[in-house]
Amino acid sequence: MSDILKSKYVHIREVWNDNLKEEFALIREIVNDYPYIAMDTEFPGVVLRPLAQFKNINDYNYVTLKDNVDMLKLIQLGLTFSDEDGNLPTCGTDTLHIIANDSIEMLMQCGIDFKKNSEMGLIRIGLGSF
Repeated sequence: MSDILKSKYVHIREVWNDNLKEEFALIREIVNDYPYIAMDTEFPGVVLRPLAQFKNINDYNYVTLKDNVDMLKLIQLGLTFSDEDGNLPTCGTDTLHIIANDSIEMLMQCGIDFKKNSEMGLIRIGLGSF
């Protein structure tokens, strides 16, 4: 695995029914210091395609996504907290190096160049200044 991927440490917390209350308490503790939140959701997929006529592909895509999200149940919710400099909280635990190797491999097969992204990619702080 490249040094690029090894340079960032992420701790993934598993939240289930039996620890939900404690995890929300932890979120309340860190959110003031790490107020920037990214959210990722996973749904079962697309099971419905609208048949109506749309003005453009963007409208069609929006309605397709919205209708499927409204109809299906959420499988997974991911939250990432950071401060204004992009630092991540440890949440009182040792940081762990966790990477989904199959996802990284798939992205590389699709042409994602992690080395180039590391050397020439946009600085995430810079994106908010436009």
